[in-house]
Amino acid sequence: MKRAATLLVPLLFSATAYATATSGNDSTTTDSTVAPYRVDITPFEQVYSNVPLPDMNDLKRPKFISIKYDQGQMLKTNDFLKEEGRKLGYRAISAKFGIGVPGNSPMNLNYHKPYTGIGFYTARFDESNYYGQPFSFFVFHGGSLAEFSQRCHLQYEWNLGYSTNWGHYDDINAPDNITIGSRENAHIGFNLFFEWQAFKHFDLKLGGGFTHFSNGASHVPNKGMNLWSPMIELAYRWDDPSYTFGHQSAAELRESYPNMNLKAPYEKHLKHEFTFTVSKRQLYMDTVGSGLKNEYYDHTFRVFQLSYAPLYSPNYKWYYGPSIDLVYDESNNASVQQETSRDGLIYNHLHLGPTSDRIQIGLSAKGELRTPYFNYFGQLGYDLKHEVEKTSRFYQIVGVAVNFNKHLYGTCGIRAIRLSKAQFIYWSLGYTFDSKTPWAQKK
Repeated sequence: MKRAATLLVPLLFSATAYATATSGNDSTTTDSTVAPYRVDITPFEQVYSNVPLPDMNDLKRPKFISIKYDQGQMLKTNDFLKEEGRKLGYRAISAKFGIGVPGNSPMNLNYHKPYTGIGFYTARFDESNYYGQPFSFFVFHGGSLAEFSQRCHLQYEWNLGYSTNWGHYDDINAPDNITIGSRENAHIGFNLFFEWQAFKHFDLKLGGGFTHFSNGASHVPNKGMNLWSPMIELAYRWDDPSYTFGHQSAAELRESYPNMNLKAPYEKHLKHEFTFTVSKRQLYMDTVGSGLKNEYYDHTFRVFQLSYAPLYSPNYKWYYGPSIDLVYDESNNASVQQETSRDGLIYNHLHLGPTSDRIQIGLSAKGELRTPYFNYFGQLGYDLKHEVEKTSRFYQIVGVAVNFNKHLYGTCGIRAIRLSKAQFIYWSLGYTFDSKTPWAQKK
């Protein structure tokens, strides 16, 4: 149950964003001349406060359900998958429910017709005896990259979720399966595809996708699984298609609403973020002279992090600035040694490193992109205090944040080194407030 909670919390954070963004914003008015345009949560109301309302029918939010089929292979990213004769094929089916912002809105133009939703995923592998029959619950977010016509778009979409029912490493029953280290794993996916409005209420989507499954070093081994495949998806929209994704191109929308102010006044400001992180991880142990039969030692170490970031906002899409990251990592300089008790029994004795070694102080550069549903952020950092010779001082963090209200937010993400080796997956709670800057642009 603890493992499930570890991976479910990020999914609940994202689901909260979905519920917040899709509730209470479909109100209409008989006055279609000048009125506040209320399409999303508070941060965007300031930006579009002077934008004329579109036609009242255009305030409808497009909704769809879809079925997606993937058939592809695993990438050979570790020794287990590179073994001769290994079968790497798989098939997967996803069922999704999605909702977008109103069809003819400034939000659609500035964020390229964004949409979000929830889904269910299940996969079957050619060697299911190794990997089980996993399934996932996930949230997704997508939008348009290019418009070839009213009915044909190039789209992107990412998935983030919780997966379970995996066959995984076991030192007795499956000692060679270093690909999947635990029953529960995070589900991360990205798809690129063409969307074509084939019929009045049906969209056909063709493209390809990449999916990654990993537990973020909460259990070792944690080599992870990477899947790629072509995809086909059929979506049904029960809204009037005149007011959904394919209604008008960006150029046509601007022509329809020539008075739409897409660069409304924005007051530049600082956002102060205080974030508290709780996580756990396992460690690959040094076996030299330890008596251990392999480097996979089943012990979970606690990780805590406190960060402060003053982020400058030049416009309604971006934040950037420094971040001070204070980390307590119980695994730093930990070791295991086989010892013999007085009664002759052999046991593994865990030795934690000195308390001072477990504390890291880092300075990072942070950037954040705001969208109608989620905020995406990334950090590049360097540990000023770092007592572990085996690991790099340079670290990277990527994640997703969601605002619960004006001040409280939650995040989920992953911290890594060398742009590839996960240190821990985490979830956080944070408090934020804004302050004006001397160079703020006045309305």
